[in-house]
Amino acid sequence: MKAYEHIRKFQIKYCDADFKDEMKPSVALSLMEEVACSSADELGFGYTYVKPKGYAFMVTNICVEFLKPIKLGEVITLKTWPNPPSYVVFGREYQILSETEELLASASSRWCLVDMTTGRLLQSKAIDNQDYSTYNTSKALENVKWKISTFKPEEGELKFTLTIANSEYDHNMHVNNTRYADYCFNCFSIAELAEKKLKRFSISYVKQCHEGDTLRFYRKREQDGSYLAHGFNENGEIVVQSQITFEENHR
Repeated sequence: MKAYEHIRKFQIKYCDADFKDEMKPSVALSLMEEVACSSADELGFGYTYVKPKGYAFMVTNICVEFLKPIKLGEVITLKTWPNPPSYVVFGREYQILSETEELLASASSRWCLVDMTTGRLLQSKAIDNQDYSTYNTSKALENVKWKISTFKPEEGELKFTLTIANSEYDHNMHVNNTRYADYCFNCFSIAELAEKKLKRFSISYVKQCHEGDTLRFYRKREQDGSYLAHGFNENGEIVVQSQITFEENHR
């Protein structure tokens, strides 16, 4: 029997593209969230299953690797499949392909199931309608290092400050994971990004933010040439960590 994959097509619209007419990183995460949700619906543990129980799935980590930029107007195919979960970690894989089936990007993500009343992480057995032994075990990205280096604010460069408002919220009543991608990439100027080709980015969601919270975003260059972009709350706690790798001078 063929291993399970959930497949959907999308066209990159004007609102999905940046100043280079390329798909924004946050849009990649939005489309992945969209197919993750419709895949979960298809498998029977989606929003209509978890919502009445007072549960919610939340992404904790994601790593995306691009083989080439995805352009405005392109029709792309997204494939996704869940891996067998561990005790409290639910893994999900993704591929983005062109109309000619060329692989454009791959991604791996980790999710947790949260009791929205208590805030407690739930074990994978809380989803009682799945046979995890039948799940696709293949990986879109191998050997992902989920741990991202941290730094103190004084070790980086302050790039901007923002206050969380209602437009950042999703139906789980917190800032949607895709918005953090915009925040992290806002640590770079247009001039910087014009000379760079995005190769890979990883994001770890450390602490939830809510309306009225003020976040400060700092950037630091690593010895390997990658960048760290982290968001800190008013208490000096890291709420989101990212590591971003570019290829230089691709134009």
